[in-house]
Order: sequence, then structure tokens, then C-alpha cells
Amino acid sequence: MKRWRRWIGNERGSQLIEFLAVFPMIVMALLFIWQMALVAYTVVVAEAAARDGARVAAVGGDYEAAVERAAYGLDVSSNSYSSSTDYGEEVTVTVTASIPSIKIPFIGKIEETLTADASMPKEDED
Repeated sequence: MKRWRRWIGNERGSQLIEFLAVFPMIVMALLFIWQMALVAYTVVVAEAAARDGARVAAVGGDYEAAVERAAYGLDVSSNSYSSSTDYGEEVTVTVTASIPSIKIPFIGKIEETLTADASMPKEDED
């Protein structure tokens, strides 16, 4: 009987069991943080690409090439250009990009797009 009490009271290996119980949650948290970093990267790059495209479109250049160069590393599915005359001549460039994602266990791969737009006053072509 003493042997059983000693064996039941022994706590050797309990830290390993606790670590194994918490480890999947740590991995999931790290994957989630990485995915949020990818989303933040996409937001920053898509907005910068729209701004660069609007700058080029404002002077009458090839805005699509400027967007492609500025959004290097992203899958830019479409970009559009519009011109308005409400407050004078201005151009607006809209960029739609796919958010890169990782496959998170139990959640899967996230298939989302992000839209960013920027407006610039149109320059005179003198």
C-alpha cells in the first residue's frame, strides 16, 4: 500500500503533461498573430499602391504599371480609375488585392480580398 501512495503522490513528469496540454494553444496563437501580420502588410501595401497609382494617373501616366510595381508581392486582381469634377478635376484609383493567408488548423485557409482607394488632384497637361 505504501508503494501505491508513493506512486500516486509522485509529481515527476507533470510539467511535461502541462506543456503538452498548452502547446497546441501556443501554436494556434502564433499562427493567428502571423495571419494578422499578413493582413496588416496587405493593407499597407494596397493603400500605398493606390496612392502611387493615383499620383501617376494625376499626371496622365500609366497608372496600372505603377500599381503593379508598388504592390510587388501581392496578388492584385483588379485596379480601376475614375475621374470626377465635383471639386475640380481629380482622379481616384481603386486597388483590389487578395490577402495572403496560411492554413490554420480547424479554421482553414482564409480567402478574402481588400480594397483600397486614393484620390489626387489632376495636374494640368501644359
